[in-house]
Amino acid sequence: MADTGTAQTISVIGLGAMGTALAKALLAANHRVTVWNRTASKSVALGDAGARIAQSAAEAVDASQVVVVCVLDYGASDSLLRTPNVVARLKGKTIIQLTTGTPEDARDASEWAREHGVAYLDGTIGCYPKDIGTPDGSILYAGSRSTFETLRHTLANLSGHALFVGERFGNAAILDGAVVGSFSLGATLGFLYGAAVCDAEGISLDTYLSLALARRPFVEDTLQTCVQMIKKGDYSGSQATLDSWAAGIGQLVEYSRECGTDSRYPQEVLARLQQAVAMGHGQHELAAVFECFRKPRGDRS
Repeated sequence: MADTGTAQTISVIGLGAMGTALAKALLAANHRVTVWNRTASKSVALGDAGARIAQSAAEAVDASQVVVVCVLDYGASDSLLRTPNVVARLKGKTIIQLTTGTPEDARDASEWAREHGVAYLDGTIGCYPKDIGTPDGSILYAGSRSTFETLRHTLANLSGHALFVGERFGNAAILDGAVVGSFSLGATLGFLYGAAVCDAEGISLDTYLSLALARRPFVEDTLQTCVQMIKKGDYSGSQATLDSWAAGIGQLVEYSRECGTDSRYPQEVLARLQQAVAMGHGQHELAAVFECFRKPRGDRS
């Protein structure tokens, strides 16, 4: 992606596939980039591309006002940043944390940053390394809106969709888990199970794919309807009852056994449908399954 703002000095700590993609995107946008990784060999190609190679995490922090961190987990990040030598260099600077973690990890890190005078954005990456630096890239950010706005142009160099999702630290991790970990992965696993059923019967996977993609309008309509029903707390409708859904998935379970595929996946789906039916939602729409998953009303703060 083209540079959309003034060049900055930025350090990238962590050069796995994703960290390397982040550094390359920043270099392509003409930022002055310093990189560091425990395994020094991973820095060589970026050095050839114009990045400065730091010899330690402390040196990388010292080199830039903005520090992007993308390592294995928050434990690894803490081991690098929460040392007296590095903390002393971080005061007054900004950390963009793009390491995968839990909402509690994000909240703990933000509190640590606040105590040490460090501006902090917690981000989650919702795309593959190949999409970083392109219009298809997506990164969610939570934290200080003013910090996000100050860095908006720089963040746009990393992904076409740089989305601020609120000042509550943890929001980005929660949304990432819901959208990528639950929805996207769940949909893909469902697709792969369908592929196994088609493969068992010698049906072309290309045909299956084309039909699955053609169902996108149906999926979008279903999702929108579910959200509307959940907001209203009313699952009544006239399209397809849970009893009907359960009967159809029950047939898939039986067919799966007949064709020899592992039937545990549709059995798990059927179990949730049957749970909602047992709760009295048999004549309600699919959205009623939400009641099987939601936090009990009495436990909400």
